[in-house]
Amino acid sequence: MAPDNAMHGELHDLYAQAAAAREKSLLLVGQLRATERQANENWRLIQDAWGRTEVIRADRKAARAEPDRLRYSAYARLQAKLASMPVIEQAKGIIMARYGWSEDQAFDALRRASQRENVKVRDLAASIVARTTRTAPGRRQSAQAPSGDERRHRTGSGDSRDSYRASA
Repeated sequence: MAPDNAMHGELHDLYAQAAAAREKSLLLVGQLRATERQANENWRLIQDAWGRTEVIRADRKAARAEPDRLRYSAYARLQAKLASMPVIEQAKGIIMARYGWSEDQAFDALRRASQRENVKVRDLAASIVARTTRTAPGRRQSAQAPSGDERRHRTGSGDSRDSYRASA
């Protein structure tokens, strides 16, 4: 009987080991499933982040192509100011030369005329520079500059937008 009991004990041990291995495999399967779910969630998060990155890139690209979107940024205002400074300085120089005023007086006249006519200083300055450059070749040909009435008559209707008034 001893050999039967020994064999029976060995079988019992084998069954116990098999049962333990089965439990361990079920536990490992559960861990595998949890890991797969976590990997899928991580992959979804990565794809979402990638999609947001693409949207941000597209917005940045559109912002560079769309000047209206940057119109109100400090950088855009600084660029506009730098672009308009030369024409404003030219207009001040024209006013200073024409009326013998100081730089501050010329800018003040330009500013007040801008406010009175409800136009931007840079636009008014550009108009003064353009009008002066248009009339400059005519002045070189004639020996004397035309009077204010002749200038107003030559440039158009004579309203304040067509001719610069020194009183600004």
